[in-house]
Amino acid sequence: MDEQPVKESHEIGRVVAPTLDEGLDDWVPVDSLIWNAFQVVPRDSDRFAAFFASVLDYLLREGLMVVGEIGDTGFEPWPASSVEDTVERVVRDCQAVDWSARLGLCWLSNTPEGDRRARWFSSN
Repeated sequence: MDEQPVKESHEIGRVVAPTLDEGLDDWVPVDSLIWNAFQVVPRDSDRFAAFFASVLDYLLREGLMVVGEIGDTGFEPWPASSVEDTVERVVRDCQAVDWSARLGLCWLSNTPEGDRRARWFSSN
């Protein structure tokens, strides 16, 4: 059995849990997701961009979070697009600022399923 997918799944979980937990109280700046991912895979690693993309892909594909920005009405989700396009946009924007987003590139908001999963993580 190939242990790499199991290891990556465990690594993704180590980023997902604290990110969803933070999302229970407020919207989550992409900076927090970068920081949480950096705690698992060093930012200067050749794997970081792909790992970050995998984590964001998981959050979006599983319907745990949505990406958007803070506007006049509060959190405003980005217009609907494919998960792949959204991940590509976020990664490209983060790379453009050398992974130093500083509360401006985008925000993440838990979905009801994301809140449920965050509560499950905290009770286990």
